[in-house]
Amino acid sequence: MRVRVKHIFGRLAQMGAYWCRSIGLKRATQHNHLSNLVYNMDRYDCLTR
Repeated sequence: MRVRVKHIFGRLAQMGAYWCRSIGLKRATQHNHLSNLVYNMDRYDCLTR
């Protein structure tokens, strides 16, 4: 279980998901949601190939 989680966080770090320069909780939350969406789309693309 730990290995699956580490791969996810490693990929998000490569995409720059942790580099968030926003003011306010709402914008930071939106950035987090968009980063997760991009990760899921990337993962879906890998699985459909």
